[in-house]
Amino acid sequence: MDPGLVRETVIDYTVRTVWALLVSAVALLIARGVRGTTMRALARNRAQANVTILLGNIAQLLVFTIGVLVILAIYTQGAFGWILTSFSVVGIVIGLSLQDILKNFFAGIWVLVERPFRIGDTIEVAGYSGSVEEISFRTTQLRTDDGRQVIVPNGTFMTSAVVNLTRFPTRRASAWLVLPADAKSASAEDVRVALLKVEGVAPDPPPSVELRSVADGKAQYLVSFWAANRDAALAPALRALRAQFPQGEVHVG
Repeated sequence: MDPGLVRETVIDYTVRTVWALLVSAVALLIARGVRGTTMRALARNRAQANVTILLGNIAQLLVFTIGVLVILAIYTQGAFGWILTSFSVVGIVIGLSLQDILKNFFAGIWVLVERPFRIGDTIEVAGYSGSVEEISFRTTQLRTDDGRQVIVPNGTFMTSAVVNLTRFPTRRASAWLVLPADAKSASAEDVRVALLKVEGVAPDPPPSVELRSVADGKAQYLVSFWAANRDAALAPALRALRAQFPQGEVHVG
């Protein structure tokens, strides 16, 4: 073997190794910086701890992957195009075969980072209503009022409207008050006096009453009020209205 060729080969691979080591060091520093920056940004947005760690590790892994590809390019040169093509084909095949799983996975990350709802919230989605019991990276588990468990793929939250029934501290409830047309009109003050004695009814916004119709000798009023637990406050509120207006009828719906 030609000594000159051997010497050139050794020098060539020595230079490549030096560049590969340099790339490795730079990739390591960048990966650490990207991981730390990603985790700090997520922490500022109050993302869950497991999501913060996961996305920080994914960002770090992406930098490492780019570094490995650059090192392969340094050593393989002409063959790098074929290697990159192979990686791309394998990635496309895996992506197509696992697209539903990946869609739910990334949707789960979105749910955990953006937090449109939290554990304990009551939500409506895809025709189901229940309390959120668990949020994982692939599914969200709900418990319905009648004790059923509903497992919702997280991808559903990206394509369907989600109603968070407990997002705000109070919710509005309504009832119908029917009085004889010749009786004294129901005033807002009378309604407030009756309802603000009920435990759970919020003073702000205050209860309101609106005359909706007068027909067949009866006046129909729509009474509205706000409560932290609407369902629990509704029954005592109806009793308070009946006590305040004994000559009338009070009902829901």
